[in-house]
Amino acid sequence: MVNEDGLKVERIKQQKRFKYINPDIQKIWKSISDNYELIEGAQLSNGFIILMTLDKADEALTSSDISKIISYNSLGRIYKPASTLKDSLENRLKREGYVEGIVENNKTYYKITSKGKKLLKGWISFLSAYE
Repeated sequence: MVNEDGLKVERIKQQKRFKYINPDIQKIWKSISDNYELIEGAQLSNGFIILMTLDKADEALTSSDISKIISYNSLGRIYKPASTLKDSLENRLKREGYVEGIVENNKTYYKITSKGKKLLKGWISFLSAYE
Protein backbone atom coordinates (compact mmCIF):
# COMPACT_ATOMS: atom_id res chain seq x y z
CA MET A 1 0.00 0.00 0.00
CA VAL A 2 1.34 3.43 -0.93
CA ASN A 3 0.82 6.32 1.46
CA GLU A 4 -0.08 9.86 0.39
CA ASP A 5 3.59 10.93 0.22
CA GLY A 6 4.35 7.92 -1.99
CA LEU A 7 1.53 8.94 -4.33
CA LYS A 8 2.88 12.48 -4.53
CA VAL A 9 6.37 11.21 -5.36
CA GLU A 10 4.95 8.93 -8.09
CA ARG A 11 2.93 11.82 -9.54
CA ILE A 12 6.05 14.04 -9.65
CA LYS A 13 7.97 11.25 -11.44
CA GLN A 14 5.16 10.94 -13.98
CA GLN A 15 4.99 14.71 -14.49
CA LYS A 16 8.68 14.68 -15.41
CA ARG A 17 8.24 11.74 -17.78
CA PHE A 18 5.00 12.74 -19.48
CA LYS A 19 4.76 15.72 -21.75
CA TYR A 20 3.10 18.85 -20.36
CA ILE A 21 -0.53 18.95 -21.34
CA ASN A 22 -1.91 22.33 -22.30
CA PRO A 23 -5.18 23.57 -20.76
CA ASP A 24 -7.26 22.68 -23.85
CA ILE A 25 -6.14 19.06 -23.69
CA GLN A 26 -6.61 19.02 -19.89
CA LYS A 27 -10.19 20.18 -20.51
CA ILE A 28 -10.75 17.27 -22.90
CA TRP A 29 -9.32 14.79 -20.37
CA LYS A 30 -11.62 16.21 -17.68
CA SER A 31 -14.59 15.92 -20.00
CA ILE A 32 -13.65 12.33 -20.83
CA SER A 33 -13.33 11.49 -17.13
CA ASP A 34 -16.61 13.18 -16.24
CA ASN A 35 -18.53 11.54 -19.10
CA TYR A 36 -16.69 8.25 -19.34
CA GLU A 37 -19.77 6.06 -18.90
CA LEU A 38 -21.38 7.68 -21.95
CA ILE A 39 -18.21 7.51 -24.04
CA GLU A 40 -17.63 3.89 -23.08
CA GLY A 41 -21.22 3.07 -23.97
CA ALA A 42 -20.65 4.50 -27.43
CA GLN A 43 -17.64 2.14 -27.84
CA LEU A 44 -15.44 5.11 -28.64
CA SER A 45 -13.36 5.04 -25.49
CA ASN A 46 -10.33 2.83 -26.15
CA GLY A 47 -9.51 4.06 -29.63
CA PHE A 48 -10.07 7.73 -28.87
CA ILE A 49 -8.15 7.68 -25.61
CA ILE A 50 -5.27 5.70 -27.10
CA LEU A 51 -4.94 8.03 -30.08
CA MET A 52 -5.16 11.10 -27.86
CA THR A 53 -2.42 9.70 -25.64
CA LEU A 54 -0.14 8.78 -28.54
CA ASP A 55 -0.72 12.13 -30.24
CA LYS A 56 0.75 14.00 -27.28
CA ALA A 57 3.67 11.61 -26.69
CA ASP A 58 7.21 12.64 -27.58
CA GLU A 59 8.16 9.04 -28.31
CA ALA A 60 6.61 5.68 -29.13
CA LEU A 61 4.94 4.08 -26.09
CA THR A 62 4.27 0.55 -24.85
CA SER A 63 0.73 -0.45 -23.90
CA SER A 64 1.85 -0.25 -20.26
CA ASP A 65 3.05 3.35 -20.80
CA ILE A 66 -0.28 4.22 -22.42
CA SER A 67 -2.17 2.71 -19.47
CA LYS A 68 -0.16 4.80 -17.00
CA ILE A 69 -0.64 8.02 -18.98
CA ILE A 70 -4.40 7.48 -19.22
CA SER A 71 -4.61 6.96 -15.46
CA TYR A 72 -2.40 10.00 -14.83
CA ASN A 73 -4.28 12.33 -17.19
CA SER A 74 -7.68 11.26 -15.88
CA LEU A 75 -6.46 11.75 -12.30
CA GLY A 76 -6.91 8.03 -11.69
CA ARG A 77 -10.58 8.00 -12.70
CA ILE A 78 -9.97 5.85 -15.79
CA TYR A 79 -7.90 2.70 -15.61
CA LYS A 80 -7.32 0.59 -18.69
CA PRO A 81 -5.24 -2.57 -18.24
CA ALA A 82 -2.33 -2.77 -20.67
CA SER A 83 -3.73 -6.04 -22.05
CA THR A 84 -7.03 -4.35 -22.98
CA LEU A 85 -5.15 -1.55 -24.68
CA LYS A 86 -2.87 -3.97 -26.52
CA ASP A 87 -5.94 -5.74 -27.90
CA SER A 88 -7.35 -2.41 -29.19
CA LEU A 89 -3.96 -1.38 -30.56
CA GLU A 90 -3.29 -4.62 -32.42
CA ASN A 91 -6.78 -5.69 -33.48
CA ARG A 92 -8.15 -2.38 -34.66
CA LEU A 93 -5.93 0.66 -34.58
CA LYS A 94 -2.83 -0.96 -36.04
CA ARG A 95 -4.80 -3.06 -38.53
CA GLU A 96 -6.66 0.04 -39.77
CA GLY A 97 -3.45 2.09 -40.06
CA TYR A 98 -4.14 4.52 -37.20
CA VAL A 99 -1.08 3.43 -35.22
CA GLU A 100 2.25 1.87 -36.09
CA GLY A 101 3.86 -0.83 -33.96
CA ILE A 102 7.64 -1.02 -33.58
CA VAL A 103 9.17 -4.10 -31.94
CA GLU A 104 12.38 -3.62 -29.96
CA ASN A 105 13.82 -6.06 -27.43
CA ASN A 106 10.60 -8.13 -27.42
CA LYS A 107 8.49 -5.05 -26.59
CA THR A 108 6.08 -3.36 -28.95
CA TYR A 109 6.11 0.43 -29.01
CA TYR A 110 3.26 2.30 -30.63
CA LYS A 111 3.02 5.69 -32.29
CA ILE A 112 0.17 7.46 -34.02
CA THR A 113 0.23 7.69 -37.83
CA SER A 114 -0.91 10.62 -39.94
CA LYS A 115 -4.13 8.70 -40.62
CA GLY A 116 -4.62 8.34 -36.84
CA LYS A 117 -4.02 12.08 -36.37
CA LYS A 118 -6.73 12.85 -38.94
CA LEU A 119 -9.19 10.53 -37.20
CA LEU A 120 -8.41 12.05 -33.82
CA LYS A 121 -8.83 15.58 -35.17
CA GLY A 122 -12.21 14.58 -36.59
CA TRP A 123 -13.34 13.08 -33.28
CA ILE A 124 -12.25 16.15 -31.33
CA SER A 125 -14.04 18.45 -33.79
CA PHE A 126 -17.17 16.34 -33.52
CA LEU A 127 -17.08 16.29 -29.71
CA SER A 128 -16.28 20.02 -29.52
CA ALA A 129 -19.46 20.76 -31.47
CA TYR A 130 -21.44 19.59 -28.44
CA GLU A 131 -19.83 21.92 -25.91
